[in-house]
Amino acid sequence: MDEFATVDADQGVPVPAPLQALFNDAGQVRVQKLPCALPGLDSKVVHFAAGARTNPHRHAEGQHIIIVSGAGVVGDESGVRVVRTGDVITSPPGGWHWHGALPTEAMSHVTVENPGLDLEVERRDWDDVYTADLGGPDPR
Repeated sequence: MDEFATVDADQGVPVPAPLQALFNDAGQVRVQKLPCALPGLDSKVVHFAAGARTNPHRHAEGQHIIIVSGAGVVGDESGVRVVRTGDVITSPPGGWHWHGALPTEAMSHVTVENPGLDLEVERRDWDDVYTADLGGPDPR
Protein backbone atom coordinates (compact mmCIF):
# COMPACT_ATOMS: atom_id res chain seq x y z
CA MET A 1 0.00 0.00 0.00
CA ASP A 2 1.16 3.52 -0.73
CA GLU A 3 2.27 5.70 2.19
CA PHE A 4 1.60 9.42 2.44
CA ALA A 5 3.06 12.33 4.39
CA THR A 6 2.73 16.11 4.42
CA VAL A 7 5.72 18.44 4.60
CA ASP A 8 5.25 20.28 7.90
CA ALA A 9 7.94 22.01 9.95
CA ASP A 10 5.92 21.33 13.11
CA GLN A 11 6.38 17.59 12.50
CA GLY A 12 10.16 17.86 12.35
CA VAL A 13 12.32 16.59 15.18
CA PRO A 14 15.75 17.76 16.36
CA VAL A 15 18.66 16.54 14.27
CA PRO A 16 19.67 13.01 15.38
CA ALA A 17 23.03 12.84 17.16
CA PRO A 18 24.82 10.99 14.32
CA LEU A 19 23.94 13.81 11.88
CA GLN A 20 24.63 16.85 14.08
CA ALA A 21 28.16 17.36 12.72
CA LEU A 22 26.64 17.90 9.27
CA PHE A 23 25.25 21.33 10.30
CA ASN A 24 26.82 24.64 11.32
CA ASP A 25 24.12 24.94 14.05
CA ALA A 26 22.15 21.71 14.44
CA GLY A 27 19.89 23.41 17.01
CA GLN A 28 18.44 25.53 14.20
CA VAL A 29 17.56 22.54 12.01
CA ARG A 30 14.66 20.09 12.21
CA VAL A 31 14.32 16.81 10.30
CA GLN A 32 11.08 15.18 9.19
CA LYS A 33 11.26 11.57 7.96
CA LEU A 34 9.19 10.87 4.86
CA PRO A 35 7.94 7.51 3.63
CA CYS A 36 10.09 6.09 0.83
CA ALA A 37 9.35 2.71 -0.74
CA LEU A 38 12.25 2.95 -3.19
CA PRO A 39 14.84 0.24 -2.44
CA GLY A 40 17.98 1.56 -0.76
CA LEU A 41 16.81 5.18 -0.69
CA ASP A 42 15.89 7.45 2.19
CA SER A 43 13.73 10.57 2.03
CA LYS A 44 13.28 13.38 4.52
CA VAL A 45 12.47 17.06 4.81
CA VAL A 46 15.14 19.26 6.34
CA HIS A 47 13.84 22.52 7.83
CA PHE A 48 16.60 25.16 8.15
CA ALA A 49 16.06 28.32 10.24
CA ALA A 50 17.54 31.50 8.76
CA GLY A 51 21.33 31.23 8.88
CA ALA A 52 21.45 27.44 9.29
CA ARG A 53 23.29 25.38 6.69
CA THR A 54 25.25 22.21 6.23
CA ASN A 55 28.98 21.95 6.42
CA PRO A 56 30.62 20.88 3.13
CA HIS A 57 30.13 17.18 2.46
CA ARG A 58 29.84 14.46 -0.18
CA HIS A 59 27.28 11.71 -0.76
CA ALA A 60 28.86 8.59 -2.28
CA GLU A 61 25.68 7.91 -4.27
CA GLY A 62 24.66 11.55 -4.86
CA GLN A 63 21.70 13.54 -3.53
CA HIS A 64 18.47 14.93 -5.02
CA ILE A 65 17.06 18.08 -3.36
CA ILE A 66 13.71 19.82 -3.94
CA ILE A 67 13.18 23.25 -2.34
CA VAL A 68 9.65 23.22 -0.87
CA SER A 69 9.57 26.52 1.03
CA GLY A 70 11.62 29.66 1.54
CA ALA A 71 14.94 30.54 -0.01
CA GLY A 72 18.37 29.08 0.45
CA VAL A 73 21.77 28.58 -1.03
CA VAL A 74 23.67 25.69 -2.60
CA GLY A 75 27.44 25.74 -3.00
CA ASP A 76 29.27 23.24 -5.21
CA GLU A 77 32.30 22.85 -7.46
CA SER A 78 31.09 25.62 -9.78
CA GLY A 79 30.09 28.26 -7.23
CA VAL A 80 27.20 29.40 -5.07
CA ARG A 81 23.58 29.66 -6.19
CA VAL A 82 20.53 31.09 -4.47
CA VAL A 83 17.61 28.62 -4.61
CA ARG A 84 13.90 29.18 -4.01
CA THR A 85 10.68 27.20 -3.68
CA GLY A 86 10.30 24.88 -6.67
CA ASP A 87 14.00 24.61 -7.52
CA VAL A 88 15.46 21.11 -7.91
CA ILE A 89 19.14 20.31 -7.38
CA THR A 90 20.90 17.04 -8.16
CA SER A 91 24.36 16.50 -6.75
CA PRO A 92 26.26 13.75 -8.57
CA PRO A 93 27.79 10.81 -6.73
CA GLY A 94 30.79 12.04 -4.74
CA GLY A 95 30.06 15.71 -5.55
CA TRP A 96 31.39 18.25 -3.01
CA HIS A 97 28.60 20.58 -1.88
CA TRP A 98 26.82 22.35 0.97
CA HIS A 99 23.33 23.85 1.28
CA GLY A 100 20.97 25.59 3.66
CA ALA A 101 18.91 28.69 4.37
CA LEU A 102 19.82 32.25 3.49
CA PRO A 103 21.12 34.38 6.38
CA THR A 104 17.77 36.21 6.47
CA GLU A 105 15.21 33.58 5.41
CA ALA A 106 14.30 30.03 6.45
CA MET A 107 14.23 27.22 3.88
CA SER A 108 12.94 23.65 3.77
CA HIS A 109 13.92 20.99 1.26
CA VAL A 110 13.04 17.40 0.52
CA THR A 111 16.02 15.15 -0.03
CA VAL A 112 16.17 11.70 -1.62
CA GLU A 113 19.44 9.86 -1.17
CA ASN A 114 21.21 6.66 -0.22
CA PRO A 115 22.07 6.88 3.49
CA GLY A 116 25.64 7.87 4.32
CA LEU A 117 27.82 10.89 3.74
CA ASP A 118 31.40 12.02 4.02
CA LEU A 119 32.16 15.08 6.17
CA GLU A 120 35.93 14.68 5.85
CA VAL A 121 36.21 17.17 2.99
CA GLU A 122 37.92 20.52 2.59
CA ARG A 123 35.93 23.64 3.49
CA ARG A 124 37.14 25.64 0.45
CA ASP A 125 35.29 28.99 0.36
CA TRP A 126 32.48 27.88 2.73
CA ASP A 127 33.44 30.45 5.38
CA ASP A 128 33.86 33.35 2.94
CA VAL A 129 30.92 33.25 0.51
CA TYR A 130 28.09 33.15 3.05
CA THR A 131 27.62 36.87 3.70
CA ALA A 132 24.75 38.76 5.37
CA ASP A 133 23.56 40.14 2.00
CA LEU A 134 23.53 36.75 0.24
CA GLY A 135 20.30 36.27 -1.69
CA GLY A 136 18.93 39.77 -2.08
CA PRO A 137 15.50 40.27 -3.64
CA ASP A 138 13.92 37.47 -5.69
CA PRO A 139 14.65 38.31 -9.36
CA ARG A 140 11.70 36.21 -10.61
